[in-house]
Amino acid sequence: MKLHIYIIAILSVFSISACTDVITLDLDDPEPVLVVDGFISNLDVIQSVRLSSLDNYFAPQPPEYSKYKSAVVTLQENGAYAGTYVFNDTELQFELPYQGLEGKEYQIHISLPDGTSYLSASELMESIVPIDTIWHELSEEDGPSADKGDFLVKINTLEPAGLGDNYQWKSYVNGQYNFAAEDIFVSDDRFVDGQDVIDFDVYSLDQEEFEEYKNESLTGQVFVTIEQTTISARYFDYILLVSQQLLQVGSPFASPPAEIRGNVYKEGEDEVLALGYFYTSSVDAATVELLEQ
Repeated sequence: MKLHIYIIAILSVFSISACTDVITLDLDDPEPVLVVDGFISNLDVIQSVRLSSLDNYFAPQPPEYSKYKSAVVTLQENGAYAGTYVFNDTELQFELPYQGLEGKEYQIHISLPDGTSYLSASELMESIVPIDTIWHELSEEDGPSADKGDFLVKINTLEPAGLGDNYQWKSYVNGQYNFAAEDIFVSDDRFVDGQDVIDFDVYSLDQEEFEEYKNESLTGQVFVTIEQTTISARYFDYILLVSQQLLQVGSPFASPPAEIRGNVYKEGEDEVLALGYFYTSSVDAATVELLEQ
C-alpha cells in the first residue's frame, strides 16, 4: 500500500515538472531614478557623495557609479555655497575636503548632465556625544544578539539631558566597515535621556569570524572600531524604516511593505524624489583590540 502511494507521488512530481513552462518577462524600460548616497560629518576628512540610478529590473549589478560623473555636485552650508565636489575615477564617487560644524545646516545641490537639478533638504548637524570607555568581554551565555563565547564590544557613554537625540553606531573590524542589513544599529534617547549609559553592547563577533580576521591580518591582531554618531530625527526614521524592510520579513509579525522616502527632491517639483539620502553626522570613535582569554 505504501509502495503505491510513493509511486503515485513520484508520478505526480514528474507530471508537474512536465507541465512547467519557462516564461520570459518583457518589461518596459522605466525612466531611470536618481539614487543618492552621501553624508557630511564633523571630521576633517574627504567628504563623499555617490550617484547612481535605478534602471530596468534586470539591469546588471553593481550600480554604475560613473554614470553621472559629469554631474555638478555642490555643498551648501546654512544656505551659502561651501564647495564643489570633484569626481574620483578610482573611488567612483564625488569628493570634497571639508569639515562640517555642529550647529550648521547642510544640503547638496546636484545638476545632472541633462540639465535636471536636485536638492537635498537642509539638515542640522547635531552636537557630538563622545564615547567614554570601550572594552570587550566574552559572552557567558546565549542571548538574542550573541552566543556563548562570542566577543561582545561594550561602551560607556553619557546621554545629555533633553529628549530628541538620535544615534547610529557603525562598526569596523580591522578597518573594514560592516554594512550588512543586520549591522544597522540606531536608537533614540526615549529611555535613557540624561543618563549614564553603562555596559552598552554595540557589537558582537563570533569565534569563527574572529579567527578569519586574525588569519587575514598581517599582525595576527583583530581591532574593532566603533563610531558613535549623532543623526537627525528625520534620518533616524529613514534608516529605521530601511532596517525594518530589510530584516523584519517572512513572519506574521513582519513590517508591511512601505515606501522609503529620502530627502533629495527634483528642484521645483518637491513631489519628485530621488532614492537615497544625504545626511549630517557628528562622529566620535573608539577602538579596542580583541584578545582571546
